[in-house]
Amino acid sequence: MALTGAYSSGILLASGMTPPAPPPVRGARSQHRTGSRRARVRLAPLFIMAVGCGGPPKTSSSSHWLTCSLDSDCSNLEVGARCGDDGDCSSAGGTRLVQRLVFSDEFDGTTLDGTRWGYETGAGIRNDEAQAYTNRSENVSVESGNLVLTARAEQYSGASFTSGSVNTEGLFSFAFGRVEARFAAPVGRGCSAAFWMLPENPTPDVQSCIGSSPCYSGTWPAWGDITIANLQSQLPGQVLGTISYGVWDDTLGGVTHGVFAGENATVEDATAYHTYAFEWGPARLDWFVDDVKVRTVALPPEDLYLPGGVDPFHKPFHLRLNLALGGLDQAPDSAVYPQELRIDWVRVSQWQAED
Repeated sequence: MALTGAYSSGILLASGMTPPAPPPVRGARSQHRTGSRRARVRLAPLFIMAVGCGGPPKTSSSSHWLTCSLDSDCSNLEVGARCGDDGDCSSAGGTRLVQRLVFSDEFDGTTLDGTRWGYETGAGIRNDEAQAYTNRSENVSVESGNLVLTARAEQYSGASFTSGSVNTEGLFSFAFGRVEARFAAPVGRGCSAAFWMLPENPTPDVQSCIGSSPCYSGTWPAWGDITIANLQSQLPGQVLGTISYGVWDDTLGGVTHGVFAGENATVEDATAYHTYAFEWGPARLDWFVDDVKVRTVALPPEDLYLPGGVDPFHKPFHLRLNLALGGLDQAPDSAVYPQELRIDWVRVSQWQAED
């Protein structure tokens, strides 16, 4: 089901990806301390490589996706993985797979960790949104064990609002694994809180045609994006998750925007902390809210375009968190600002051959 609302937080393009005069995009939008409140989640119908920072990976206590009896689709853990003779999922070389934490930030310090995160800054980056993203502490701060992205009603760099957007581009990226974050989203008019991913090294450019706008040479949507969780003020309690990708059009001689969205999950109170997670393998994608699977899709989509013969969802992606305002969605009301997106932690685990 393609969504008609614009994904003002996510699917258009990161720095270095924006084509000249980019067209507006319509489509789908674009955590492990246990919280004291648990979501009431409505289920939707179900239709390694890593670079980064920090110390050596740790083996987690979870065995999810490692035992054949729990998930016979061992091949979804990594390319070439299979069910081994001992009943555990094994690498192509026959070594048992274990789950390892390869990236985490618990936000226990007092400032954003520059070895893990960078800032997105500027106004007018995506979808005619109302905010300018800044690297000021007024918009991006770490306090009380949370990363806080604060949107404010103020004139700045030609915009009427400011907000925060951070990402791991150039610092950490990965292909295949489980990524999760625990956060509390704002519901003030015009807010769009997003936890999503973009390809780390999208290349080459592809001729793309979005809607009725002129075609352009660029990397989106052909190299894809992934929305883990997006919560918008005009859709109270709904949790949007989607992938975007390119679909070849012979008439245009280029790609158009393809999207998988599925039905939305819901949470009873988006302003309470919930854990939003995504499990990504070569053959399947699963979305979770508070450890309940709410959406799944098989890879590759039937209409997926492979730029240069490469499956874009087999390439590394980096993480992104931002609080967008307005754009093609509900216009922000300055009277209800400031608004905060509070992130308790972010974690990425992968399934790797046992030492």
